[in-house]
Amino acid sequence: MTRAADGPRVLIVEDEPTLAENLYGYLERQGMAPDAAYDGHGALALLRGSVFDVVVLDLGLPGLGGLDVLRAMRRDPGLWRPVLVLTARERLEDKLLAFELGAEDYLVKPFSLAEVAARLRVLARRGRGGESDPLVHGDLRYDPQAQAVTLAGRPLALPRKSVLLLAALMRSAGDLATHARLTAALWPDGPPSDRALHDQVHLLRRRLRAARGPDIVAEPGRGWRLAGPGHGAVPADCPVPGESKRPAGRDVDGGGDAA
Repeated sequence: MTRAADGPRVLIVEDEPTLAENLYGYLERQGMAPDAAYDGHGALALLRGSVFDVVVLDLGLPGLGGLDVLRAMRRDPGLWRPVLVLTARERLEDKLLAFELGAEDYLVKPFSLAEVAARLRVLARRGRGGESDPLVHGDLRYDPQAQAVTLAGRPLALPRKSVLLLAALMRSAGDLATHARLTAALWPDGPPSDRALHDQVHLLRRRLRAARGPDIVAEPGRGWRLAGPGHGAVPADCPVPGESKRPAGRDVDGGGDAA
């Protein structure tokens, strides 16, 4: 799928195939990058494995309903995206509950495709500019406004890709960040090679170890996570395990498809 460079990435969660296809086609023609899920479990799986700017969410989904999807997203900050509820439910009680669970906007069917697109653009812009609170992991701090990293109060100079990778790991709050999620954070249109993410993890790990920061721990075949504060910080001269057995810049752990 081809998308405009600045087009919002939209997850459409709608169980009616014709409606989902109409939304998909229109948003794509508007320069957006849509993807679709037809039930709640599929939506959460896509949110875990890909990066989206905004979600269009129907409430009347089979199995895991739209409100349950909102609850699941609210429990996991790594899944949260701005949400436009698009539903046939017009009762005030439904609207209030959706807003209470974190939905940013609510539109009742039938609707105008142009209005949906306009609202999504507003939500996407708000979401992209809305991350202002610093991310903190022990002595490590990332300021998204300045795009600056400090360790124990001292600036930590990192390449741009390393900053993006570190921010994605910090957003997981010490939990697993999957291979797919990290790849999408660095290359929304796809990585330049199969080894690109491994090389970036290897580079960031070396920089953190040189600064006596937290280690990056691999879960083979799944992804990586930052070691907990106070754990995993290693001396600057401590080698990466197995480093002498492979060419510099290679990192053999943590690869594979996302769980």
